[in-house]
Amino acid sequence: MELWFWAAVGSAVFAGLSNTYFKVAARQGYNAEVFSLYGVLLTVTIVSLCYVLLPSPMLGYGVAPFLVLFGGFIASFTGILKVFSLRYIDTTIYFPLFKLLAPLLAIIIGVTVFEESFSQIEWIGLALGLLIPLLLITKSENSRQQNLMMGLLLVLITGTFSAITAALSKFAIDLDVPIVVTYLYLAIGLLAGNICAIVYKSGVPNFLVMIRRETSRPMLIAGSTRALLISVSVFLTLYAFAEGGPLSIVQTVHSMYILIPIVFAIFFYGEHWNAQKVGAIVLSVAALGLLG
Repeated sequence: MELWFWAAVGSAVFAGLSNTYFKVAARQGYNAEVFSLYGVLLTVTIVSLCYVLLPSPMLGYGVAPFLVLFGGFIASFTGILKVFSLRYIDTTIYFPLFKLLAPLLAIIIGVTVFEESFSQIEWIGLALGLLIPLLLITKSENSRQQNLMMGLLLVLITGTFSAITAALSKFAIDLDVPIVVTYLYLAIGLLAGNICAIVYKSGVPNFLVMIRRETSRPMLIAGSTRALLISVSVFLTLYAFAEGGPLSIVQTVHSMYILIPIVFAIFFYGEHWNAQKVGAIVLSVAALGLLG
């Protein structure tokens, strides 16, 4: 297995650990925008320190970094909407569907835009990775969800945003934009999007009032921990691209992070599980083996 593949696996592990905090935020009733803001602020700080230690020019790379900035902007809404979606549907429903949509769009973009091609085994792994989530949706799930239709709409939005952000990051890396510069533009976009979301909800005069009102020590701890985990995950994803990892496979492998928040929600929040869901998790591991 190549180095980029292990970087993608590592990215999935750290992303899975970070995404357990979305369920915590949803269950604890944390303000989604403020929760995400503290995480983004820490991410920007970490990446800025890396930029200072490993200086690279911010300009001179054409339009690519600014496309990444846009990717970060829409990614900020992905994090916020995840918290909302997990109030409407279970983790065991949201993450598998998110896993289906985001990699599917990434595969389409990878094949059509980046002209990626795969071996027969890799195609089987990709197909298996995409089809597994369908095992997790049954008619009986509707009665267990708070608002299944709203949850599914949010899956569609967040999955699309995730695929676009990954594609724009891959585009920048392929144009030899350094990882630290790509990540810094991504982080700036995340911060800008997060601030816009809070301003839209609170209004300019009440911006700081809302932040102070919704802030608590547990939220700060949870948001900061999530930020540290997702910072490592994003770096490993960018590194996988830099080492030649195809968008389609890196995004599909990365999507395997759903295993961690699903198991977390079942054990710590008592969410529904059955043989179908266990089987889907096992097959996800098999798909990962085929992609490697």
